Amino acid sequence: MSVRVLFALAALAALPAAPAAPALPPTLAETHGPRGIAYAPRYPLWSDGMQKRRWIELPAGSAIDKLKPDAWQFPVGTRAWKEFRRDGRPVETRFIERLADGSWRFLTYRWNEEGTQATLAPEEGVPESGIPSRTDCLACHEGAAVPILGYSAVQLETELAPALGYLHGNCGHCHNDGALPALELTLAQSAADPRAGAERMRASLLGRASRFRPREATSAPRRVVPGDPDASLLVARMQSRDALTRMPPLGVSVPDPNGIAMVRRWIEQLKFHPKE
Repeated sequence: MSVRVLFALAALAALPAAPAAPALPPTLAETHGPRGIAYAPRYPLWSDGMQKRRWIELPAGSAIDKLKPDAWQFPVGTRAWKEFRRDGRPVETRFIERLADGSWRFLTYRWNEEGTQATLAPEEGVPESGIPSRTDCLACHEGAAVPILGYSAVQLETELAPALGYLHGNCGHCHNDGALPALELTLAQSAADPRAGAERMRASLLGRASRFRPREATSAPRRVVPGDPDASLLVARMQSRDALTRMPPLGVSVPDPNGIAMVRRWIEQLKFHPKE
């Protein structure tokens, strides 16, 4: 073995060990929450009609850096919880935390039948109960500019047309320039320039051919046909019960009737007001 290699090995041995990843709290109670500020986004994500409550907590003495309206920076130690209830009973609580190295971790806790304790769900999730895997969590949360999706300038401070807000809250975390740029489909809205954000969304939808082609289609369908929701692929995918067609593809098995009706009305009025 050469002297150079020996020196390299000695240098590696002298390096401090990488910090161990923090242990995963086995119960929701050990995340020290839910607590902090309760909040509700203007444009919530549809989750098969379940009721939801949300909280966020910042470390003492810290603050959110809001210099970039579309990418708030949360301090290390930020924690957020989202509780899902069905028929008034807690079913699941999702937890997100910013770690010391600046990364985020995503955990899900499953409540017992009595609603008295929530324990850490397995990494692969619990598909039969609709509980996502950690990979599913990353697929949605890491597509956006910031992983906390519901606590943002758009969600808390920006007035949008109802359909645009709905598409932002349910689709924009994946359909944006950062996550899926090749699709050229931008449904995320902008707090820095709402007018420009709305225009970009319309430009990526109206009259544009889709790469996705339903089984029965003989030609490339249009994402949105102004004035004709029945000919618009956007509506067809929102109301589909086919898992390979439905949008969003994760976290939803029952189409949202109110959201679909809202988007249909928006498409209908585009025939007369194409810039709204």
